[in-house]
Amino acid sequence: MFPKFKTILAVSALTLALGSSAFAQDKPKVAFVPQLIGIPYFNAMEAGGKRAAEDLGVDFIYSGPVDTNPVDQLQIVQNLIDQGVSAVSVSVLDASAIAPVVEAAKAKGVKLFTSDSDAPDSGRAVYVAQATDEGLGTTIIDEMVKRVGEDAKIGIVSGEATASNLNAWIGFMQKRAKEKYPKLTLLEPQFAGGTAQRAAQIAGDLMTANPDIKGIIAVASSTCPGVAQAIETAGKIGTVVGTGYCSPNTARSYLKSGSFGFSVLWDPAQLGYLTVWAGKQLIDGKPFAAENTVKGFTSPVTYNADSGILLLGPPAVFTADNVDKFDF
Repeated sequence: MFPKFKTILAVSALTLALGSSAFAQDKPKVAFVPQLIGIPYFNAMEAGGKRAAEDLGVDFIYSGPVDTNPVDQLQIVQNLIDQGVSAVSVSVLDASAIAPVVEAAKAKGVKLFTSDSDAPDSGRAVYVAQATDEGLGTTIIDEMVKRVGEDAKIGIVSGEATASNLNAWIGFMQKRAKEKYPKLTLLEPQFAGGTAQRAAQIAGDLMTANPDIKGIIAVASSTCPGVAQAIETAGKIGTVVGTGYCSPNTARSYLKSGSFGFSVLWDPAQLGYLTVWAGKQLIDGKPFAAENTVKGFTSPVTYNADSGILLLGPPAVFTADNVDKFDF
């Protein structure tokens, strides 16, 4: 309601954090700006980033908007650049708006790159990707079809309409359905912003308008609880299969209740670690190899020089049977 006021608070808090003695002056600083603070997914990325900072001898700065507001996010990024942070990574909310900020970073010698959500045409230094967009889109459709059949009707509830990562995953869902499951009906995506409450309302409306719907996909982690709760409230457990790109901790109760049949994701703590590792590589002027050995990773992290993408690995599928093996 008061975006300018929220931005002032966020920037003021960030300025105080940067001025704190907690950040040693002789260490390079690597920052990560998420799409939204205060949710489990980005909390896990923050934890991974802190662990990497300790291992690599850098200071880690974590600051983001209090809601999914692209203007607030870009102002926080600009403030970090103005403060002279060595490397800044961003989970991009609006890919069309970040290019001028990338140029501002280059002018000040700041390494600006993307993580979790990309802006491929912005001139960013590298994109630290959690999995390929195609892999994520394909996996969630294949897993859903296993549960609802190849001729089912499926709804899609996403987050911000401008989030490039979410839109890319939806695009590959649609591509997979068209190419492999021609009888599958994917309804037009609905956008809930960053709130579970709005996602619940949309999911409820989808079930009311489409009594034959068999599945609903929550594309943003923030929309997963809303979709699951809507299925529970409607008494559709066992009739409608919910799923989404959400962490095991977020999905656990829904997987066990049956409102979610599965969830698809990766380890965001590892993604946070890789983000800070990439920032340190950029600061040190070290090029990425086709295969990179990173502490704590069981397999090499690959880099595609043509696309500028550093890839964490393939997506993971969490179910009621395996969810308790994970804690993030």
